[in-house]
Amino acid sequence: MLVLLTAAACGAEVNQPATHCLTLSEPEGGAGLLTAAPSKVSLFFKVDTCDGAPVSGLDASAFELQEDGHTVSRYESQQTISPKGESYRLDSVVLLDTSGSVLRSGEFTQLQAAAAKYIATVLGAASSGQRISLMTFDGRAAPQAVVDFTSDQHALLDGLTSLGVVECRAASDCAAFADHRTCAGWRCVDDSTNLNGAVVSTLDLLEAHLADTSVPWRDAALVLFTDGTDQAGRVSSDAAASRAAKTAVHLFSVGLGDEVDAAALRTFGRDGTFTIASADGLESAFENVAARVTALANRFYLLEYCSPKRSGTHTLKIVATSTQQGAVYQGGLSRDFDATGFASGCQL
Repeated sequence: MLVLLTAAACGAEVNQPATHCLTLSEPEGGAGLLTAAPSKVSLFFKVDTCDGAPVSGLDASAFELQEDGHTVSRYESQQTISPKGESYRLDSVVLLDTSGSVLRSGEFTQLQAAAAKYIATVLGAASSGQRISLMTFDGRAAPQAVVDFTSDQHALLDGLTSLGVVECRAASDCAAFADHRTCAGWRCVDDSTNLNGAVVSTLDLLEAHLADTSVPWRDAALVLFTDGTDQAGRVSSDAAASRAAKTAVHLFSVGLGDEVDAAALRTFGRDGTFTIASADGLESAFENVAARVTALANRFYLLEYCSPKRSGTHTLKIVATSTQQGAVYQGGLSRDFDATGFASGCQL
């Protein structure tokens, strides 16, 4: 009987909410911690779950601040924690399939509207630190840049509008262009679909932006739309899949219709894949991608506080706790700082 009672007690303990793991991290090389006279300490960091999902929207109540293992009173330290986009940049490419099948479908206007919604949502987020480039692809060897990386919504929307300008009414109108001879709907295009090549070329571009060291934190994302499969054969499916598997770029894909290559969509959309049956679902799919890309930017935070320490080296630890769908997530980050010369009078 005693054994049964003990087992029941253990069972009750198991039923308590489980604590899952958060990862708090700062820029490479410890560039996230700064001190300033008279006693200000600042720490720039990001929060993810331990399986890599961004954690955004946390307020000051989600964080506990400790020095040398003891909680620092908010009344003694004037603590503030706020989202921080200025020290962060995410460059994303919206890569739209404009091959013959898309333009002949009569659904391009809905695609434009969905892409416009994505742009407005991502760039409308306060302090997001985001820039977007608009690109298209068909059967040609390289994707076509419509608008370079910018945070100017008007420029991007003008770029989308330009894709609806009539270029041709018959294939003969395109004869002067050696690399796009077909009139597909209203544009001169290469009717084929160079899906694999376009993805590989865009990843090369985004990885070059990731290598830029002008900001402490850098991210990149590819948002792909297509209604079909690779037809051009310029880059093999295996080569494109290998390239996508090795990149640090976040990958999202939206596929329209029943002719899409589901395996390729998953490969090129490991951070989010959306397959829809009709163009009526385009706006919802792009809104979902926008929410995920915005969350990537909003997982960055700036802690600032006035330390009560006045000399010596001390360990700052910040502990984050987040509840998501009934599960508790927790993690921390520790950094040492030198309080030599600290004095009273600190104001944030």
